[in-house]
Amino acid sequence: MDLRIDDKGKYYTQRITKDMMPAFLRTADQVIVGNIHMRPERRLKDELNEDNSRFLAVTNAHVYDAASEQLLYHSAFMLVAYTHLVMISPLEAHEAIRDVPWQALSQHEQPL
Repeated sequence: MDLRIDDKGKYYTQRITKDMMPAFLRTADQVIVGNIHMRPERRLKDELNEDNSRFLAVTNAHVYDAASEQLLYHSAFMLVAYTHLVMISPLEAHEAIRDVPWQALSQHEQPL
């Protein structure tokens, strides 16, 4: 890691710029709607394939029970293990086939 210290003792490290993408994540028993963060101009597939960590960071996550579609909880930040992911896609890719609780997030309450 590139580390620089100025004459006043302030530390500077390399910062990686990332873009926020509203996403739909599916695990075996939950649906997670929130924001994932990717490097600019990168495909989701490439970002996930090149990530050496075992977890995906999700911000402003709304977690629903997959069977009942009831909101279980909301979390400002959570880590989801890659081994638990069944599916992931951009939230905008889900067209309204039927009314679902997270549809409001994609239409007017975009996760922040």
